[in-house]
Amino acid sequence: MLDLSIQDATGAAAVPSAAEVEALTAAGTFGAALRASPEFTALLAADRALSADAEATAAIEAFGARQAELRTEAIMGILSAEQRAELERLQKAMLAVPTVASYVAATAAFQAVCRETAVVVSAQIGLDFAANCRSGGCCG
Repeated sequence: MLDLSIQDATGAAAVPSAAEVEALTAAGTFGAALRASPEFTALLAADRALSADAEATAAIEAFGARQAELRTEAIMGILSAEQRAELERLQKAMLAVPTVASYVAATAAFQAVCRETAVVVSAQIGLDFAANCRSGGCCG
């Protein structure tokens, strides 16, 4: 069951208004519809397959480890041609693993659905919905 309780500025439980209850109920319905979408189902299946694939895990770890080692050089813009080529080779090898490619495609498809729904919500409320859902500050 959807929890429709909210908190006030002090953290104490507050009684939601009828409009808040309606919005939260609609959000719950929206979440259930999103969870039932073929794109979300595909993303979950791709995630399970990725988690079970040792070759994919090794390729991801190899790319991630080397990327982490070269992070400072990349940020400073001083990667050598050899280092850049090595990262590109590792990334290409990682993306060539079928389960990684499937996961990347499923993620992109689900993100497209999320962007499309954010456009619809934004049009309904007259504000950029996605931008207003982000946390502020440098870290989140």
